[in-house]
Amino acid sequence: MKVMQFCVGAVSTNCYVIYDEAIMHGAIIDPGDNAKELMDYIAKQKVTLDYILLTHGHFDHILAVDEIAKKTGAKVVMHRGDEYLLTPDNMRMFGMPLRSAVPTVDIWAEEGTEITIGALTIRYLHTPGHTPGSCTLMCGSLLFTGDTMFRHECGRCDLPGGDFDTILKSLRRLHDLEGDYQVLPGHEGLSTLADERVNNPYVRQALRQ
Repeated sequence: MKVMQFCVGAVSTNCYVIYDEAIMHGAIIDPGDNAKELMDYIAKQKVTLDYILLTHGHFDHILAVDEIAKKTGAKVVMHRGDEYLLTPDNMRMFGMPLRSAVPTVDIWAEEGTEITIGALTIRYLHTPGHTPGSCTLMCGSLLFTGDTMFRHECGRCDLPGGDFDTILKSLRRLHDLEGDYQVLPGHEGLSTLADERVNNPYVRQALRQ
């Protein structure tokens, strides 16, 4: 398995390209902008993109989705709880210009939905709170946590659809996973679940709920 991280867009969103090197098929997670840069990398590596996997529907995670989907034929996967965000107004959130069409979702994920690409299995864990449809994507020892869990932080809950008590429950769920995982969040630096169990104040607060 190969994972490549990109920092894209006006609010520095982490986007990840993940693929099975044995067959050179893969997926892109949260392409929030910079479609040309992402497509150039995929073409250079000669990866066939099968899926565009979204942790949630905020503009900074989806701005490049439509362009990449049309150029590659990759299927777009997102939890239905965030369908309400797929409007031009929501894609202009925070005054950002709308540079892309609203993406079309091909597969509405639910808790436990699994996407298989060669030897890779990516499982959707529904971890709402930042948005109603926020999900964490589990692949082997990796957790792509979107805006649910950051390094020693959690996602904001003051936007429409956010709920702090709900995100605490999601953080408790991630805490309670067996073993350790590398945490690859939607913004800022990488972490591990072992570190977050000890050093994330919101995880510690979740344990007191």
